[in-house]
Amino acid sequence: MNLLSQYIVALSHLYGAVHKEVVVDIYKSQNDDEVRIKEVEEYLNNPSEEIEKHFAFSVGDYFAYEAIMEFDELDELLQKQSGRPRYIPEKSELLNYIDSFYFEKTAAYYKLYDYLLKYVLDGDEERTSDICEDVQGMIEVNASFRQVMSVFDHMHVDFIGKNQRETVKQLVKVLKNNVRLWINNGYTNKELKEMDFRDSSKKINRNQNSMTKKLGRNDPCYCGSGKKYKKCCLEKNEK
Repeated sequence: MNLLSQYIVALSHLYGAVHKEVVVDIYKSQNDDEVRIKEVEEYLNNPSEEIEKHFAFSVGDYFAYEAIMEFDELDELLQKQSGRPRYIPEKSELLNYIDSFYFEKTAAYYKLYDYLLKYVLDGDEERTSDICEDVQGMIEVNASFRQVMSVFDHMHVDFIGKNQRETVKQLVKVLKNNVRLWINNGYTNKELKEMDFRDSSKKINRNQNSMTKKLGRNDPCYCGSGKKYKKCCLEKNEK
């Protein structure tokens, strides 16, 4: 992909949906070469297979992540984002979001990871990563706290008593406030609170299950191989 395509994909992943003018403004602020609105409109009017391969699709004046399009949630997302400031990372960090599964691993993430690894999962690094990635993913799509905690049941995690489960719940609550959210234009709830913005952890969509159906790294691959997506077609798609 050329650099403009990379920006379109990365911004779609970071914000869930991005207006063509925002693409131009952010691109110009981080690069010396000029980009015109007509160049971006060309991608809107003639969708690029290369961009769509990375789950970014055009609709009207916006580029949107596939899950937003699939469940017809663009208008609702834009309504939630309205009036909120926009988080714009440095270029090197922004372009990490070309990978649709990339996320910023915060101190809160590592605290959950370290506790699970040491006290719950007997040092199983792969299983710990799988669970933490799924928890992160559920938070990213604004799932309820109960839905987030259901990851542990789904992954057959056995807690030793109520105290251990309660500790994990508290760690998840901290993580939930430190995850970059689409409805926050990329900011975390904690960051917005520090900026005197109201906590935005309310549900974004009428059907809460819809956006949580986004294919995750640890889901069974859609090709039917029986392997996890990250060990199968994800690797093929990224080549």
